[in-house]
Amino acid sequence: MRVLKFGGTSVATVESLGRVLDIVSQAVTESKADGGDGRVVVVVSAMGGVTNQLIAAMGRGAKRDDSYQQVWADLQARHMESAAALAGDGTEELQQSLGQSFADLKDLLHGTYLLREASPRTRDGILAYGERLSAALVAAILRARGMAAEAVDARRMILTDDHFGRAQVDFTASYERIRQVLSEIDGVAVVTGFTGATAEGQTTTLGRGGSDYTAALLGAALKASAVELWTDVDGVMSADPRWVEGAFPQHQMSYAELMELSHFGAKVVYPPTIHPARSHNIPLLIKNTFAPEAPGTRVVEKSADNPFPIRGIASINHVAMMRLEGDGMVGVPGIAGRLFGALARHDVSVILISQSSSEHSICFAVAPEDAAPAESAVAKEFELEHRLGIIDPLVVEDEQSVVAAVGEQMRQHPGIAGHLFSVLGRQGISVKAISQGSSELNISLVVDRPHEKKALGSIHQAFFAPRRRRLALALMGPGRVGSELLSQVQSAAPSLLIQEDLEVVVVGIANSRRMLMDRRGIDLNAWQPLLAEAPALDLRSWQDFLTHGDGNDLTVLADCTASDTPGGLYLSLLEADCGVVGANKRPFSGPYEHFSALWETSRRGRGALFLEATVGAGLPVLGTLEDLRRTGDRIRRIDGILSGTVNAVLEMLHDGLTFSAAVRQAHEHGLTEPHPWDDLSGGDVARKLCILSRLSGRRVEMDELRVEPVMADRGWQAMDIETFWQDLGAVDDDFQALVAKAKADDCRLRYVARSSDNGSSVSLLAVAADHPAHGLAGADNLIAFTSERYRETPLVVRGPGAGTQVTAAGVFADALRAAARIRT
Repeated sequence: MRVLKFGGTSVATVESLGRVLDIVSQAVTESKADGGDGRVVVVVSAMGGVTNQLIAAMGRGAKRDDSYQQVWADLQARHMESAAALAGDGTEELQQSLGQSFADLKDLLHGTYLLREASPRTRDGILAYGERLSAALVAAILRARGMAAEAVDARRMILTDDHFGRAQVDFTASYERIRQVLSEIDGVAVVTGFTGATAEGQTTTLGRGGSDYTAALLGAALKASAVELWTDVDGVMSADPRWVEGAFPQHQMSYAELMELSHFGAKVVYPPTIHPARSHNIPLLIKNTFAPEAPGTRVVEKSADNPFPIRGIASINHVAMMRLEGDGMVGVPGIAGRLFGALARHDVSVILISQSSSEHSICFAVAPEDAAPAESAVAKEFELEHRLGIIDPLVVEDEQSVVAAVGEQMRQHPGIAGHLFSVLGRQGISVKAISQGSSELNISLVVDRPHEKKALGSIHQAFFAPRRRRLALALMGPGRVGSELLSQVQSAAPSLLIQEDLEVVVVGIANSRRMLMDRRGIDLNAWQPLLAEAPALDLRSWQDFLTHGDGNDLTVLADCTASDTPGGLYLSLLEADCGVVGANKRPFSGPYEHFSALWETSRRGRGALFLEATVGAGLPVLGTLEDLRRTGDRIRRIDGILSGTVNAVLEMLHDGLTFSAAVRQAHEHGLTEPHPWDDLSGGDVARKLCILSRLSGRRVEMDELRVEPVMADRGWQAMDIETFWQDLGAVDDDFQALVAKAKADDCRLRYVARSSDNGSSVSLLAVAADHPAHGLAGADNLIAFTSERYRETPLVVRGPGAGTQVTAAGVFADALRAAARIRT
């Protein structure tokens, strides 16, 4: 069983009615194809605009304005024309039926003219004609199409109280009546939406938008597989597209999210609709009559994970904000109860509540038409307190709007409220009040009404990633550091989206053999098998992919290789306004001319070059050096322990391990390069020293550095890794002797790098207890800058300088800096 409801725009014209017939016919066919009996229930609203015309006719009649008759005549002509166009052989019978209904309607309107009023009861009786006429019309058109169909008056089924205009439904009795009445209908039942009746048979209405509610009541009673609400939009939007450019449909959401969005101004679904569907676990489908192929929005109890921290934003365009305050409220129980009790007794509905923790004030928002009754109710309730001066008269601020951000995943993302305030603050929008429940499903803000549109647009821009720029990260070298970088990106991306308004996606991954590219973003849970099946690496294609991306992307290459190859791409990437970061020292320690060209290109253009991770992993070494120079300081000398790997190995020697065992352990813990000789040869330290020297203002080439390897070269580089491990034990005795001599002299072995105007060198030294590096632990690095300002006591940066996690974190931090530089 399927229940399909069609709103006013769906039945407004001959053309749109034709679309309704197609959709109903398709639903019947699908039901039969699925093994069902083809039973479909259709709920219809009044034709678009008819309810407003009926209200206008009543208003004119009550004012003794004869033009109500012209409104009535226009309505009759419109319905008769639709019948003539679509009812086929049943046109005459349908027009006779419609004519009788219009005659009855005319009598009711004439009554308002004579009495000069339209009571709530009379008003509901007149408004119900819109749906009654529509149901008769749609049923006749379906029959003309060859389908069995019958118009069914919902007043026979929906039992309500006598709260005319927004009657309350008796669910138990209504469900029983629905099942009984519809069991007697053959074919398609076309039910009037919006209407019900009291036990005495008096016509009631369920509130504007009540046809949605009717459909949900029918679905719950009939245990429908779904309730489909057909309207003129593609589903529930992320925001009102009339107010927010770039608003887009949400394909799934929860009942709770829809309830909140509907309450705060999203007009797609009438809020009471949700309860019957939710209580019977019946999905709601919001579909577009004019684009039935669009997926629409599916509403269920637990929706799929949302890629955004919020589901949508909505607003109530005009409210009056009221504030009750005074010293006499502090610590006095029952003030809130009295306030809201008084409002309830005057039939004032409260939209939003915000109370200060000091109990000194309570803010609440009401509809503008409720402002005067609310003010009167509060004045009467607190008359004594006002006279005594312990509670101030109610403060009323008109021309306010409520803006609400809704989403079940907000509770998983700390900082949403702070980010909202930050976004609005940057736009110069003051927040008058804020309300958030403990469920963290909704954050509501009150702003000045003229700022409503700007607030909605800025919040939407800040939270919905497809409508903002993003960091598109491409990784070369998914080894230990590169793989860790991907893990860190995956972990940090949600918080970056909220806290820094930045979406981070990995769009490319390349190793020495293959390249994986996807502008939409690579699934980081499956990148390894995807890369294994990816095309062969082609540097030209890789470069084109990075330099010709989406104009909104902040493209950054992260080079985590130990190869010269990626360096050949750097200059073209920078010239294309991309960022370049990484831990690869080779491109920056090659020919000075190449280094200089990269540095100058980055300084001239929007491209960004950051290489912090090349020297101290995650330590702020190069940033500190740059800050010294930018502020006018002159670097006189740099001394450092630049290899956390070698320092860790030397520390293990002093702890009693053999040299080969220490190197093996460092390798297993991810502290060494893929081939440990790159660390032990001094080449890695020399490259770091070369980069430091260049950034300190010295024109240095690698072959000008005096480099002493940690151990004598026996052709280690040419060995494959297995042979290297087999032969490494041959130097254990030499190092045992060096350690013994250092201990005897109360010294420790350190691999020291130095750079000054007198030259640069790297060598293994035994340092005394008064040397800054004597107590350096494990894989820590130490860099001491002696400058004009720091002449007597060097500026020292010390901390972990090796390791997969800290190096990856350094690269990641540089990528974020690069994105910020490009964006600026």
